Amino acid sequence: MLAARIMTGAICAAAIVGAIAAGSPANADTPPKPVAGQQLHFPNGTWSALPQVGPDGKVRQCVMVALRPRAITGGIVDTRLSIDISAGSGLAFAILDGKLPAEDVLDDQAEVILDGKSYPAVGFTVANSHSLALHPGDAAAVMAALAKTTKLRLRSDGDGVDTGDIPLNLPADALAWLVQCGKDFNIALDHPTDPDAPALPLARPRSPEMAAVRPNASGLPGSDDIEKIAKWDASELRNGDGKVGACYIRQRYGAGSDSQRLIMAALFTTRSKGLTMALKDTALKLAPGTTVDAVLTVDKKPLTGISARALSSNEIGFFPQHGDAFGAALGDGVTLAMKSPVEGFEFDIPSGVVPWLRACSRRWGWSFAAPAVAQ
Repeated sequence: MLAARIMTGAICAAAIVGAIAAGSPANADTPPKPVAGQQLHFPNGTWSALPQVGPDGKVRQCVMVALRPRAITGGIVDTRLSIDISAGSGLAFAILDGKLPAEDVLDDQAEVILDGKSYPAVGFTVANSHSLALHPGDAAAVMAALAKTTKLRLRSDGDGVDTGDIPLNLPADALAWLVQCGKDFNIALDHPTDPDAPALPLARPRSPEMAAVRPNASGLPGSDDIEKIAKWDASELRNGDGKVGACYIRQRYGAGSDSQRLIMAALFTTRSKGLTMALKDTALKLAPGTTVDAVLTVDKKPLTGISARALSSNEIGFFPQHGDAFGAALGDGVTLAMKSPVEGFEFDIPSGVVPWLRACSRRWGWSFAAPAVAQ
């Protein structure tokens, strides 16, 4: 699943590295016409450009790349900064260096900041590389603003990344080349144009640390604020004091149009328990608190170190001994099956679900691993 995830492959690390090599110098007065596979170099600003060709022989993305310094804990590091118009994501900014997280992360509350003005963005790590890409929700406004931008800042708390101010130094001829490249090869700014690419989630403004808590039918404050991630419902649940207390993503399944039966799969993370899972089936009749003898498999491979118990009369909770290992096993797009004397159920966890959960958790300061019990 990970290798086939088009969205995280939207920015090709090999193309970014290759484009650094000096190609034909561009004429500052008349930007050259973009040609598939032909590299260009813009001396003013040290940007290089490449219309990158995909396996089908068509241009998959227009890449502008330059070496730039970004902030890290304790100093700065040179990073390959790129501005791309990609068939997998539309307009995106990407950074590539050895200090970026290698895990799969999908942050719907990232930011592209141009000269101090923030634009909500979706941040996602690129498969099999230390690279992070951000797609702004209002791509047209960001593209228009680039003409006057002197400082760029990329922030994704879900990835633990804040680049600080990066000097952009993007000359007009380089920007003109990028715009023309997208038009020439029919690559949209605001959405994926690859028919196999999954839809990007909505870019959302960063959640407030505190928010008013409204009662709702589910009894879970915050669950009515729903974001769609790979067609799953994702929410930040809040405690009674209005602070985010859990990251929660779930999918509901009907059992037929003539049945009132409801089945739901859900993944949670909290500060105290790390990553847990729950399966609800309104047909179950369990004694709350009792142990459930359950076997879990991911892509037909058995999982160990996970206990199960009845959370209510119709809900089973799954508690891994090692949350990080459970998260790694779930990966980024798998089929999970559960078998027990009381229930048998198989369902897909699509690409993007676990990466969103990881970003939400990191944003609020906890991880998939539950903290060690105090001695």
